[in-house]
Amino acid sequence: MVSLKFIKKNEIAKNIFSFFFKPETEIKWLAGQYMQFTVQHSNPDSRGIKRIFTICSAPHEKDIVITTRIDPLSGSSLKKELIKMKSGAIISAGDPSGDFIITDDRKAIFAAGGIGITPIRSILSDLNFKDKIKGYELFYSNRDSDIAFKDEIEVYKNKSEDFSVVYFISPSRIDYESIKNIHDSYIDFMIYISGPANMVKLLIDVFIKAGALKENIKTDYFPGY
Repeated sequence: MVSLKFIKKNEIAKNIFSFFFKPETEIKWLAGQYMQFTVQHSNPDSRGIKRIFTICSAPHEKDIVITTRIDPLSGSSLKKELIKMKSGAIISAGDPSGDFIITDDRKAIFAAGGIGITPIRSILSDLNFKDKIKGYELFYSNRDSDIAFKDEIEVYKNKSEDFSVVYFISPSRIDYESIKNIHDSYIDFMIYISGPANMVKLLIDVFIKAGALKENIKTDYFPGY
């Protein structure tokens, strides 16, 4: 377990907050990985005091950042504790883990649904830092035009002609017909899918139908808020 000191929080879109923590000892992680966080608080609800969050920050950024949607009415006790946390508060976390990471230089498509952008944000920041944000595409689905990290994503898009973004704003969605209009086949792509569990399961089938190989699909999902 490692100790993390809370620094600040930013609301980056409606009801979506980024929480910044400074590790008390050095933590090494790969862009796209996650940690299990323990947030001690009184009267925890049935979901308890532990939660897995993607590390939204890239390794070069040093601070551990998690970004999550918090419903002000029905949010969990743990997330409500995060919202009211004061600077200097200490939480703990386990070691980084997960294989939702870039392992080679093959061209890839990232497909994100809502707050599922968090591991992809980490990966894109890392690629940009290494000047390798080329040959990648982002399909980003969101419930409305208030899109988390849009300004940052647009910077990456404007920086490299070889990085493209397609936004799918409800009622538009990432489905077979829409992606077939972008590429005839996806057999040559690595596919990284992140979002709600049901969406991830659906998009696996969508990309396979469009020609992607099952062994070239990596997923990261969350069960709810």
